[in-house]
Order: sequence, then C-alpha cells, then structure tokens
Amino acid sequence: MYSTPRTRKVRRYSVNKPRFIRTIIIAAAVLALLLSLPSWLEDIMYPPYKVQDFLSGHLEMYFRIGEEHDVPWYYLAAVDRAEGISSEDTETGRTGRIAIHLRGIRDPEQLDDFLREYKDDRKFIKDVRSQVKRLRVLKQIFEDKVFPIAQGYEYDYKDGFGDARTYGGNRSHEGIDIMCDRGVPVVSVCDGVVEKKGWLELGGWRLGIRGDDGIYYYYAHFSRYHEDIDEGSRVKKGQVIGYAGDSGYGGEGTTGKFAPHLHFGMYEGRDEAAVNPFPFLKAWEKSKSLVQ
Repeated sequence: MYSTPRTRKVRRYSVNKPRFIRTIIIAAAVLALLLSLPSWLEDIMYPPYKVQDFLSGHLEMYFRIGEEHDVPWYYLAAVDRAEGISSEDTETGRTGRIAIHLRGIRDPEQLDDFLREYKDDRKFIKDVRSQVKRLRVLKQIFEDKVFPIAQGYEYDYKDGFGDARTYGGNRSHEGIDIMCDRGVPVVSVCDGVVEKKGWLELGGWRLGIRGDDGIYYYYAHFSRYHEDIDEGSRVKKGQVIGYAGDSGYGGEGTTGKFAPHLHFGMYEGRDEAAVNPFPFLKAWEKSKSLVQ
C-alpha cells in the first residue's frame, strides 16, 4: 500500500505597506548618513593642523626643500610629526636627508615604498599616513595660489610679521609689507568672495577676501580699487582687485604717512587668528599673474 503524499501548506505573507515604506525611508536616511560620515568623521579621527601649529620658519623650510628635491612638502612635515621631532630638533639638514629618500615620488600609492627606504617600520609608515591626512588643510592653503603683486612689477619684502607698531597704540604687525610703487596692480591670491571693502584708519582703503580655502586674506593701503570689486563680489585667482598705495593712518582719504606698499595679511579659524604669510609668499612668488 502506498501512503498518500502529504501536502505542505504554503504560508502566505502580507506586506504592511505603510511599515514597508517607513522602513525604506529609514534605510535611505541611514545610507545618506553613512555616505556623509567621511567628511566630519575624518575631522574627528585626523584633526587637521592649523598654520599656527607650525613655526613659520619650519614651514618655509619644508616648502623650500620640497621644491628643491621635487618632494611634496607635506610628506617632509608628516615624517617629522610621526617621529615626534621637537621644534628645537627640526632643522634643514635632517629634512634634506628625508627629502633624498623621498625624491621622485609621484603618486601617493608609492609613499609606503619610499618610506621603507628611510625606515622600514610598519607603525612608522602608518603614522606618517595619518599625519599626511592631518596636513590636508595646510596643503589646500598652500596649493593653487599666486603672488599678490602682478608679474612684471618691482617689489621688495621681508619677514616683518610680529614687528612692533605704535600708531594707534602698541601692537604687533599682523602681516607682511610688500614695498612697491604706487599704482602697481594687486591681484587676489586665490578664488574667493569679497567680504569687506572700505576705509579703515590703520589699513586705509582695504579689502578682505574669504578664500575658498577658508582663510581670510587682508589687503591694505590701496590707492584705489579695481572698478569690478564690491562686497559680495566673486573673485578669481590672479584677478586685479586694486592698486598699491599709501592710504591709511588717519581719517578717510589720508595718504603720505608712509612709503607706498601692499600690506598682506592672513587670518585663520573662527577666531581669525593672524598667521605669518611670509613662508607662503616665498612659495607663491614662483607663480605670478600677468595682467593687462
């Protein structure tokens, strides 16, 4: 005798449409959150350095030696930071030796191999990579800039950041004075937006431009502005924004209190702390804008 095959009951599921839709919406929101994590999570895991975290002389050294040896300067700085080198021990000879080991690097993917030539240590290499990520903001500030004085005009400057000033009370000089003739074209060092335009007693006719890199760039002592510049104007790197002069140190329209020059300042962070532009100017000096 043969037994009759047992039929298996098939369960039927009904979909709760409102709940299903809510689930899809929540899943999409979670996915969007996960996709946005890298931007702010990176800031937590690798808090970016500020310009003021480095001595200006050290930045100038990294920029210069990186240029001389064809090595991205931030690799040199990252090695020093990864090895915990103090400010006192950061010096040209050591940085030059590191640059020799990294000379010729063209791709970030090559970094590990080049670092092994210097120190074959996995933890060290990992630490260097972490330091490179922390230098990303300084890298953005450094790159894709031009010198503020247009090509073909004579000028002179030195590192006068922090020098004593007495007009308006005892204070420190918060920028670099680029000496030049009255009327020399001044250009924006980067893309950005004009936030401030007008007269200041100390700065005379001045402009404040918020660069796309987040830095507030301050240009002072203009003889006049370029006609296309107003508050809210979008400016491009190398665009003429005004002309050097000797305005300032008095009521509106005061001139002749000092030799013509451009005062150039840089301010970073929410508190807009003044940082020394000198090392950046030395690096940007190789890139000038040709204007009509």
